[in-house]
Amino acid sequence: MIIFGTRGVKSTMQEGEFMCPQCAATRTYKMKKVTKFFTLYFIPVIPLGRLGEYVECQTCKGTFVTRVLDYDPNKDRNDFQAVYEQAMRHSMVLIMLADGEIDDNEMTAVLEIINKFGHNNLTREELETYVSQVQANQEPIHTYLSKIGPSLNEHGKEIIIKCALSVAFADGNIEAKELKLITEMAKAMEMSASHLKGIFHELTKKEPEFSDN
Repeated sequence: MIIFGTRGVKSTMQEGEFMCPQCAATRTYKMKKVTKFFTLYFIPVIPLGRLGEYVECQTCKGTFVTRVLDYDPNKDRNDFQAVYEQAMRHSMVLIMLADGEIDDNEMTAVLEIINKFGHNNLTREELETYVSQVQANQEPIHTYLSKIGPSLNEHGKEIIIKCALSVAFADGNIEAKELKLITEMAKAMEMSASHLKGIFHELTKKEPEFSDN
């Protein structure tokens, strides 16, 4: 009696190191392919075609699609930092412009915040140029905040709101339009209204009059 059939046979194509999503650390991997073989008496004899490829972590034994090898944590971290800096710069300038005036103290506060949380070290002249660009094309406050919100913990969100409040208070008075904009910032980052009010009270010891609209 002749026994024949087909089965998949695994073979290693390459080895190396990658960032394993399951281990959340750099691990060794093997990239394997699965080839369909015609078998005779359970022995692979004739290859019938490739069934697929996958990456196997040699630590947790998790398997992943091959594009996992393209993941670069440093690049992703740099991409996030760039969007974070843009969100901080954009938001602080919009807060400064909310009351319709550009106060010198507010400008100084914005510059200090941007340079504290960024790596570009903007000059006063460069900031003034950027302010003019924002005035000409005022993108919504949530444009960049909605992109970084899911990646921030509650402390990270608090920092941005506290920076916005410090800019709003820099001229000695906080306007209703500034409070409304800060409310929109909190919503863009999915921060609760009670959390926002708590931050305001912590900084001012007063109850805020945030708009729900």
